[in-house]
Amino acid sequence: MKSTNRMTVAAYQAGDRIQVRSDVTTPMPMPGDIGTVREVVPCYGDNTVGYNVQIDGDSRASRVWFFLQHQLLPFPARRAAVKEAS
Repeated sequence: MKSTNRMTVAAYQAGDRIQVRSDVTTPMPMPGDIGTVREVVPCYGDNTVGYNVQIDGDSRASRVWFFLQHQLLPFPARRAAVKEAS
């Protein structure tokens, strides 16, 4: 990845609904792939943006999962993809 001095612009804000991409793996199984952004986290070393996300249906309601911007899609992603194909 080419390094630049420019920071990637955050695509999502706190409160936005997201979907975790299906190709993302985590150290432990996630309770689902849909959630809500709780916090935007600038990742200056990688010139990207990360997000603390609360996943719907998580038995530990206070737990957040960290994802980089390229690992997320806007929700409802499936419906948006269908509209683009039309």
